[in-house]
Amino acid sequence: MLGKKITVTVAQPEVQLAGEGRKVLYKGSVALGDHSSPKPVYLISYGDPKPEQPATVIAVVSSKGKEQFVAAPENTVYYAPEIRSVIEKAEGRPPERVSCLYEKSCGAVVYRVEGRTVRFLVVKNKNGRHWGFPKGHMEYGESERQTALREVLEETGLKVEILPGFRETCEYCPYGSIQKQVVFFAAKSGGEEVVIQRSEIDRFKWARYEDASELFKYDNDIRVLQKAKKWIYRHERIRPRTSRTWNSYESAQRRRRRKAAAEKEKRKEGIRL
Repeated sequence: MLGKKITVTVAQPEVQLAGEGRKVLYKGSVALGDHSSPKPVYLISYGDPKPEQPATVIAVVSSKGKEQFVAAPENTVYYAPEIRSVIEKAEGRPPERVSCLYEKSCGAVVYRVEGRTVRFLVVKNKNGRHWGFPKGHMEYGESERQTALREVLEETGLKVEILPGFRETCEYCPYGSIQKQVVFFAAKSGGEEVVIQRSEIDRFKWARYEDASELFKYDNDIRVLQKAKKWIYRHERIRPRTSRTWNSYESAQRRRRRKAAAEKEKRKEGIRL
């Protein structure tokens, strides 16, 4: 149902269940079929809704085993913490579970400088197979920077300084119709010891740019690394040793393709044998 276009019949457009900034909650209903009875639905809007409001299902909330849709006018984005908060204001308690169409995480490209070498802090997620930067979901009331600082501290034990001037975003669909945005900042380490969060992080490395490019699986991570590296070199006034370092993204891509092709050939050889 997430992402489905529906028409919400607003019970009382003039009655607001709860209001919070640009988030105003209304009660409505939606008929999902010609012969089905209308189902209750929350509508979140920052403007006065129409009695028959075109909307998109942006979340499914559940409490005590009952599920209810949350809709919003088309092209309007709300994240799970916002939805949870405004429903809590209306109902007196938050929903037990929120499955949201939109997800937002924030993190940081943490680095340290060793002479003319920049090393990047990369972590391997406990539940995943890939390496990346420290990051995590936003909590209600946090700014992007606050989320990034909290996640870096929780996952690595580092109290870092976020530097102004660098903000890079990635947008992708990790599974199904879920639409995710990740915001990265640049943060400099003061040299403290990394203490990983064992429940979340399996391993960490202080990697050179070329090594991090090899470790990363996803193009988004490599692109963020490439842009962060260029920005950091300018910020720290470090001259790269060779022009090759500025083209390492493309080099890493070629190396990955060659490696994948070689592994494919090995599998074919195994089948023939």
